[in-house]
Amino acid sequence: MQRAIVICTILILSLSGTVAQTPQERYSQAGELYGSGDFSGAAAIYQKLYEEGFRSRDLLYNAGNAFFKTGDNASAILFYERARLVAPADEDIDYNLQIARSRVTDRFETVPQLFFVRWFDFLALLASTNIWAVTAIAMFVAAMLFAVIFLTFARARGRLLSFWLAVAALLLSVLTVSLALRNNSLVNNNSKAVVTCSIVTGRSAPGDNGSELFVIHSGTAVTVEQELGDFLEVRLPDGNKGWIRVDCMEKI
Repeated sequence: MQRAIVICTILILSLSGTVAQTPQERYSQAGELYGSGDFSGAAAIYQKLYEEGFRSRDLLYNAGNAFFKTGDNASAILFYERARLVAPADEDIDYNLQIARSRVTDRFETVPQLFFVRWFDFLALLASTNIWAVTAIAMFVAAMLFAVIFLTFARARGRLLSFWLAVAALLLSVLTVSLALRNNSLVNNNSKAVVTCSIVTGRSAPGDNGSELFVIHSGTAVTVEQELGDFLEVRLPDGNKGWIRVDCMEKI
């Protein structure tokens, strides 16, 4: 009887230890599973941490690597794309993403993005929304201080300089507000998505009765234009549009 109580106590403590694992401990456990060759186990933990709201360059990048090792190329691309939103200048992320993309069946003549839009997005992702917002507030306060100096000290030396500094600070405030808004849009409201089903048919209307327009495969990245019920209207990299089922897509 006493032995049974001891065994039950050990089991309860073991289960409690598992339940009480911190996110950092689970992250470390995923790394150990990955190192031992259990890529599916590692990917499952990374996926769970992501679903719980944890975001970091290493978490997203390692999740991409784990899914890539399992052969789930679509999920690998999805997490590499998410990692690139956090660290757009990271060469390792970009390199692994290109490798994963090379395994995608579909090939498109991509419509090039305007260079200034591309660079603005890159700049917006170099810092978080909060950092850009704080910078915008600081620039606005600086603009007000320089304006006060300009208006108060009519004959002070350097009065003209304070005017131009106020203008420059105000313009920088507007710019950083724009960068904060763009960063929030790219990270939290991204319209990009990745096909997760093996084969998907794009149709001319939401539903299964529309005309077939194209066929795409897992791993293809698309832009979501609108959502209607269980269907999404998506735009392909070559500019073509069609409706596909929402359960065959996952947003970046």
